[in-house]
Amino acid sequence: MSLVLTQAYATDFPSLVRAHTVEPLAGARLSLFNQPLAHQLGVAEEDVGQLREWCLGNPPVHGHAQKYVGHQFGVFNPDLGDGRGVLLGELTDQQGQSWDLHLKGAGATAFSRGGDGRAVLRSSLREYIASEAFQHWGIPTTRALALVSSQHGVQRERLEPGAMLTRVAKTHVRFGHFEYCYSKRLVNEQQQLWQHVMQRCWPHLADAEPIEQFRAVVKATAEMIADWQAFGFIHGVMNTDNMSICGETFDFGPYTVFDRFNPQQIFNHTDHRGRYGFLRQPSVGLWNLQRLSQALSLILPADVLAPVVTEYEDYLQQRYLKRMSARLGLIQGDEQTAFALIGEWMGLMQRFEWDFQDSFIMLQDINSGARAMPDEPLFKAWFDRYLTYNQQQPQQASMQQTNPRISLRNHHLAEVIGHAEQGDWEPARSYLAALTGKAVSDESFKHWQQPPNDNQQVTSLSCSS
Repeated sequence: MSLVLTQAYATDFPSLVRAHTVEPLAGARLSLFNQPLAHQLGVAEEDVGQLREWCLGNPPVHGHAQKYVGHQFGVFNPDLGDGRGVLLGELTDQQGQSWDLHLKGAGATAFSRGGDGRAVLRSSLREYIASEAFQHWGIPTTRALALVSSQHGVQRERLEPGAMLTRVAKTHVRFGHFEYCYSKRLVNEQQQLWQHVMQRCWPHLADAEPIEQFRAVVKATAEMIADWQAFGFIHGVMNTDNMSICGETFDFGPYTVFDRFNPQQIFNHTDHRGRYGFLRQPSVGLWNLQRLSQALSLILPADVLAPVVTEYEDYLQQRYLKRMSARLGLIQGDEQTAFALIGEWMGLMQRFEWDFQDSFIMLQDINSGARAMPDEPLFKAWFDRYLTYNQQQPQQASMQQTNPRISLRNHHLAEVIGHAEQGDWEPARSYLAALTGKAVSDESFKHWQQPPNDNQQVTSLSCSS
């Protein structure tokens, strides 16, 4: 069996792409390869070698850079597109599902705006690790198939080793694709693109009414962001061109997951007004959907779209309630009381500056008798209400299934990046294994469990990649 990579998107939407030939990195090596994901894509064992060569850009691989626009920090920017990424094509798995294969860091494209079209190892490794952790946590996300590293220097704030990341997704169509069609009045292209998205992400809705199709987008976006909030994740750059139309976490940039819970902290050092802070993510998601509905008014009646956007908050709240109930072990009961318990819990985390992920493990351990209760009257009062709501029996099984004992932490990411930049990939593989529930030594598990000390706390992250 030979591996077939189709060019369906480029063939169907020639006005939305520009051809691009991948420029392999000098001295490139395949440092990480996601063999289980390759198998999920239906790649036979005898074809894995060919897939690896494509990830390396060998022999010269041809693909297409996509054109889109977007609102960046609330301001419309018409001059956007894949400046360093290239859609290699589509693979079809054994269930008939098509998957995009996309290479980030593939060299300057028609949309690079003078940039070098490269990616650095630091950001590429951060995306690889985060996307696979999210997959394990059940948060909708794009996937990482391979990471190619090179000692070839790429200039950002400093000279850094270069890399290429192979990303897998149901589609790489963004909110910004529809904004581009709207700005250029490309009615036919937008209509065809909408149907393309439905076929890729919700094939059962391909022939449904437009209101049901748009509802799927609103619901998927709301549920993704609710998951972010439940796991303390800050995306950092929620521009409309960084929003996947099918509700998958997309374009990991200066992301973080809380250590100490400080919801007011802004981690992206270029986000001077705090537009994309943790507490604003739900409202930004709604704002972005409003921009999308405006763009879609080119092909769908505005009076059909507007009522669906108003459903966003309910979808978000219900998903958040479900996720947080699982994390806290809440039984199904009165929603108002459950929301109150969740809100009070978040207030305790903030007041006492608890570690976000470890606080859930603490509660889990208190329930099982493995840890003593904090000597805090506020906590004890909350815990009494918690036990009363749960009829004295918190749902330990749901807590164990939902709460990761190993979290995404910036000091651990910095550690594995530092080793990888020196050619040592064992820490990255160990951290990935621990994050995704695979076996590691007791010593390694304890190491990756450790929260940062005061000197390791990260307060600012770079957007450059």
